Amino acid sequence: MTDRNNTCGCEKPGKPDWPWRPERPEFPSFGCRPCPTGPAGADGMDGATGPQGIPGPVGPQGIPGERGPTGSVSPLLQPFMNSNIKGKQIIPNGGAVKFPGLSETPGQFHGEGIEYDGEDTFTIKQAGLYSLTCVLSLDNGNLPDNTFNIEIDGNIVAPAANLAGTGEVVLTRVGYYAEGTKLRIINHSGHAVTLNNSSATNSSTGHLALFRFADSGTEKIRMVIPEGEMEN
Repeated sequence: MTDRNNTCGCEKPGKPDWPWRPERPEFPSFGCRPCPTGPAGADGMDGATGPQGIPGPVGPQGIPGERGPTGSVSPLLQPFMNSNIKGKQIIPNGGAVKFPGLSETPGQFHGEGIEYDGEDTFTIKQAGLYSLTCVLSLDNGNLPDNTFNIEIDGNIVAPAANLAGTGEVVLTRVGYYAEGTKLRIINHSGHAVTLNNSSATNSSTGHLALFRFADSGTEKIRMVIPEGEMEN
Protein backbone atom coordinates (compact mmCIF):
# COMPACT_ATOMS: atom_id res chain seq x y z
CA MET A 1 0.00 0.00 0.00
CA THR A 2 1.29 3.52 -0.82
CA ASP A 3 0.47 6.95 0.54
CA ARG A 4 -0.08 9.48 -2.30
CA ASN A 5 -0.90 12.35 0.10
CA ASN A 6 2.12 11.93 2.31
CA THR A 7 0.02 11.26 5.36
CA CYS A 8 2.67 8.96 6.72
CA GLY A 9 5.51 11.53 6.38
CA CYS A 10 7.38 10.14 3.40
CA GLU A 11 10.40 12.11 2.19
CA LYS A 12 9.33 12.19 -1.49
CA PRO A 13 5.56 12.50 -1.66
CA GLY A 14 3.91 12.45 -5.07
CA LYS A 15 6.93 11.00 -6.82
CA PRO A 16 7.02 7.53 -8.15
CA ASP A 17 9.53 5.20 -6.54
CA TRP A 18 9.66 3.15 -9.70
CA PRO A 19 8.40 3.46 -13.28
CA TRP A 20 4.88 2.40 -14.01
CA ARG A 21 4.70 -0.62 -16.21
CA PRO A 22 1.47 -1.49 -18.00
CA GLU A 23 2.32 -5.18 -17.92
CA ARG A 24 2.44 -4.96 -14.05
CA PRO A 25 -0.64 -2.97 -13.02
CA GLU A 26 -0.22 -4.01 -9.44
CA PHE A 27 2.59 -1.52 -9.12
CA PRO A 28 1.34 2.07 -8.57
CA SER A 29 2.46 4.89 -10.90
CA PHE A 30 2.95 7.42 -8.14
CA GLY A 31 3.37 7.16 -4.44
CA CYS A 32 5.83 6.77 -1.64
CA ARG A 33 7.46 3.81 -0.06
CA PRO A 34 5.13 1.47 1.91
CA CYS A 35 4.05 2.79 5.28
CA PRO A 36 5.56 1.10 8.36
CA THR A 37 3.60 -1.78 9.95
CA GLY A 38 1.26 -0.69 12.69
CA PRO A 39 0.97 -2.32 16.16
CA ALA A 40 -0.41 -5.87 16.31
CA GLY A 41 -4.06 -6.17 17.12
CA ALA A 42 -5.41 -8.03 20.11
CA ASP A 43 -5.43 -11.84 19.97
CA GLY A 44 -8.65 -13.35 18.72
CA MET A 45 -10.67 -15.91 20.63
CA ASP A 46 -9.31 -19.45 20.76
CA GLY A 47 -10.76 -21.77 18.18
CA ALA A 48 -12.47 -25.03 18.98
CA THR A 49 -10.21 -27.95 19.89
CA GLY A 50 -9.48 -30.19 16.97
CA PRO A 51 -10.00 -33.95 16.95
CA GLN A 52 -7.57 -36.17 18.85
CA GLY A 53 -4.67 -37.36 16.79
CA ILE A 54 -3.69 -40.94 16.16
CA PRO A 55 -1.67 -42.39 19.09
CA GLY A 56 1.99 -42.71 18.41
CA PRO A 57 3.88 -46.01 18.47
CA VAL A 58 4.72 -47.66 21.82
CA GLY A 59 8.09 -46.64 23.10
CA PRO A 60 10.87 -49.12 23.89
CA GLN A 61 10.78 -51.02 27.20
CA GLY A 62 12.59 -49.32 30.00
CA ILE A 63 15.58 -50.74 31.81
CA PRO A 64 14.56 -53.18 34.62
CA GLY A 65 14.87 -51.77 38.09
CA GLU A 66 17.13 -53.14 40.78
CA ARG A 67 16.06 -56.34 42.50
CA GLY A 68 14.53 -55.79 45.91
CA PRO A 69 15.82 -57.40 49.10
CA THR A 70 14.87 -60.99 49.87
CA GLY A 71 11.94 -61.26 52.24
CA SER A 72 12.01 -63.28 55.43
CA VAL A 73 10.81 -66.89 55.39
CA SER A 74 8.26 -67.91 57.99
CA PRO A 75 8.66 -71.33 59.62
CA LEU A 76 6.34 -74.06 58.33
CA LEU A 77 4.47 -75.41 61.35
CA GLN A 78 2.26 -78.50 61.14
CA PRO A 79 0.11 -80.20 63.79
CA PHE A 80 1.51 -83.48 65.12
CA MET A 81 1.44 -85.83 68.08
CA ASN A 82 3.63 -88.70 69.19
CA SER A 83 3.08 -91.25 71.98
CA ASN A 84 4.39 -94.50 73.43
CA ILE A 85 2.32 -96.98 75.43
CA LYS A 86 4.08 -98.41 78.45
CA GLY A 87 3.07 -101.45 80.48
CA LYS A 88 0.34 -104.07 80.09
CA GLN A 89 -3.05 -103.05 78.72
CA ILE A 90 -6.07 -105.29 78.14
CA ILE A 91 -8.33 -104.05 75.32
CA PRO A 92 -11.87 -105.52 75.34
CA ASN A 93 -13.53 -106.35 72.05
CA GLY A 94 -14.82 -103.06 70.63
CA GLY A 95 -12.73 -101.12 73.12
CA ALA A 96 -10.19 -98.40 72.34
CA VAL A 97 -6.45 -98.41 72.97
CA LYS A 98 -5.48 -95.90 75.66
CA PHE A 99 -2.42 -93.67 75.38
CA PRO A 100 -1.50 -92.68 78.94
CA GLY A 101 2.06 -91.93 77.81
CA LEU A 102 0.84 -88.97 75.76
CA SER A 103 -0.38 -86.86 78.68
CA GLU A 104 -1.58 -87.30 82.20
CA THR A 105 -3.84 -84.23 81.92
CA PRO A 106 -6.78 -84.01 79.47
CA GLY A 107 -6.25 -81.25 76.91
CA GLN A 108 -2.45 -81.47 77.00
CA PHE A 109 -0.65 -83.12 74.09
CA HIS A 110 2.63 -83.27 72.20
CA GLY A 111 2.36 -80.74 69.40
CA GLU A 112 -0.25 -78.29 68.18
CA GLY A 113 -3.46 -78.66 66.20
CA ILE A 114 -4.47 -82.09 67.58
CA GLU A 115 -6.49 -82.33 70.77
CA TYR A 116 -6.24 -85.33 73.09
CA ASP A 117 -8.91 -86.09 75.69
CA GLY A 118 -6.43 -87.85 78.00
CA GLU A 119 -8.15 -91.19 77.42
CA ASP A 120 -8.33 -92.63 73.89
CA THR A 121 -9.63 -90.00 71.42
CA PHE A 122 -7.76 -87.54 69.20
CA THR A 123 -9.60 -84.59 67.64
CA ILE A 124 -8.32 -82.81 64.53
CA LYS A 125 -8.25 -79.01 64.99
CA GLN A 126 -6.81 -78.07 61.58
CA ALA A 127 -8.19 -79.69 58.42
CA GLY A 128 -5.72 -81.27 56.01
CA LEU A 129 -3.96 -84.44 54.89
CA TYR A 130 -2.66 -86.52 57.80
CA SER A 131 -0.48 -89.58 58.17
CA LEU A 132 -1.30 -91.98 61.01
CA THR A 133 0.82 -94.96 62.07
CA CYS A 134 0.17 -97.16 65.09
CA VAL A 135 2.23 -100.18 66.20
CA LEU A 136 0.84 -102.47 68.93
CA SER A 137 2.76 -105.30 70.67
CA LEU A 138 0.70 -108.39 71.53
CA ASP A 139 1.34 -110.19 74.80
CA ASN A 140 1.96 -113.93 74.93
CA GLY A 141 -1.15 -116.03 75.40
CA ASN A 142 -3.59 -114.10 73.22
CA LEU A 143 -6.06 -115.96 71.06
CA PRO A 144 -5.15 -116.04 67.34
CA ASP A 145 -6.55 -113.66 64.77
CA ASN A 146 -6.11 -110.30 66.52
CA THR A 147 -7.49 -107.38 64.49
CA PHE A 148 -7.36 -103.64 65.18
CA ASN A 149 -8.83 -100.74 63.18
CA ILE A 150 -8.69 -96.98 62.97
CA GLU A 151 -12.03 -95.46 63.92
CA ILE A 152 -12.92 -92.15 62.23
CA ASP A 153 -16.01 -90.49 63.69
CA GLY A 154 -17.41 -93.91 64.56
CA ASN A 155 -16.58 -95.51 61.20
CA ILE A 156 -14.16 -98.45 61.19
CA VAL A 157 -11.41 -98.26 58.51
CA ALA A 158 -7.86 -99.51 57.79
CA PRO A 159 -7.98 -102.92 59.50
CA ALA A 160 -4.73 -104.69 60.37
CA ALA A 161 -4.46 -108.19 61.80
CA ASN A 162 -2.01 -110.64 63.35
CA LEU A 163 -3.13 -114.24 62.92
CA ALA A 164 -0.86 -115.49 65.68
CA GLY A 165 -1.40 -114.93 69.38
CA THR A 166 1.72 -112.80 69.76
CA GLY A 167 3.84 -110.36 67.72
CA GLU A 168 2.84 -106.95 66.38
CA VAL A 169 -0.13 -105.30 64.71
CA VAL A 170 0.73 -102.31 62.49
CA LEU A 171 -1.94 -99.85 61.36
CA THR A 172 -1.21 -97.09 58.86
CA ARG A 173 -3.36 -94.66 56.90
CA VAL A 174 -3.07 -91.41 54.96
CA GLY A 175 -6.25 -89.40 54.57
CA TYR A 176 -7.92 -86.02 54.60
CA TYR A 177 -9.48 -85.12 57.95
CA ALA A 178 -11.80 -82.17 58.42
CA GLU A 179 -11.72 -80.00 61.51
CA GLY A 180 -13.47 -81.79 64.36
CA THR A 181 -12.72 -85.33 63.09
CA LYS A 182 -12.28 -87.79 65.98
CA LEU A 183 -9.82 -90.70 65.75
CA ARG A 184 -9.41 -93.82 67.90
CA ILE A 185 -7.66 -97.21 67.67
CA ILE A 186 -10.22 -100.02 68.20
CA ASN A 187 -9.95 -103.74 68.97
CA HIS A 188 -12.10 -105.50 66.37
CA SER A 189 -10.92 -109.06 67.04
CA GLY A 190 -14.12 -110.49 68.51
CA HIS A 191 -12.32 -111.09 71.81
CA ALA A 192 -10.21 -109.20 74.33
CA VAL A 193 -6.56 -108.62 73.41
CA THR A 194 -3.69 -108.03 75.83
CA LEU A 195 -0.90 -105.65 74.86
CA ASN A 196 2.43 -105.74 76.63
CA ASN A 197 6.04 -104.69 76.21
CA SER A 198 8.98 -107.02 76.36
CA SER A 199 11.62 -107.10 79.05
CA ALA A 200 14.08 -105.38 76.69
CA THR A 201 15.31 -101.95 77.70
CA ASN A 202 13.27 -99.00 76.36
CA SER A 203 10.76 -101.29 74.69
CA SER A 204 7.14 -100.15 74.48
CA THR A 205 3.71 -101.74 74.37
CA GLY A 206 2.82 -99.59 71.39
CA HIS A 207 3.53 -96.42 69.52
CA LEU A 208 1.32 -93.92 67.70
CA ALA A 209 2.39 -91.05 65.41
CA LEU A 210 -0.09 -88.66 63.79
CA PHE A 211 0.94 -85.58 61.80
CA ARG A 212 -0.37 -83.19 59.15
CA PHE A 213 1.68 -82.80 55.96
CA ALA A 214 -0.47 -80.91 53.41
CA ASP A 215 -3.60 -78.80 53.00
CA SER A 216 -5.17 -81.24 50.54
CA GLY A 217 -4.38 -83.74 47.80
CA THR A 218 -4.36 -83.21 44.04
CA GLU A 219 -6.64 -86.14 43.33
CA LYS A 220 -8.81 -88.48 45.36
CA ILE A 221 -8.98 -92.10 44.24
CA ARG A 222 -11.56 -94.37 45.79
CA MET A 223 -11.30 -98.12 45.33
CA VAL A 224 -14.41 -100.18 44.67
CA ILE A 225 -14.65 -102.64 47.57
CA PRO A 226 -16.57 -105.88 47.06
CA GLU A 227 -19.66 -106.17 49.20
CA GLY A 228 -18.93 -107.72 52.57
CA GLU A 229 -15.31 -106.57 52.71
CA MET A 230 -14.10 -103.76 54.96
CA GLU A 231 -12.78 -100.46 53.65
CA ASN A 232 -9.07 -99.70 53.94
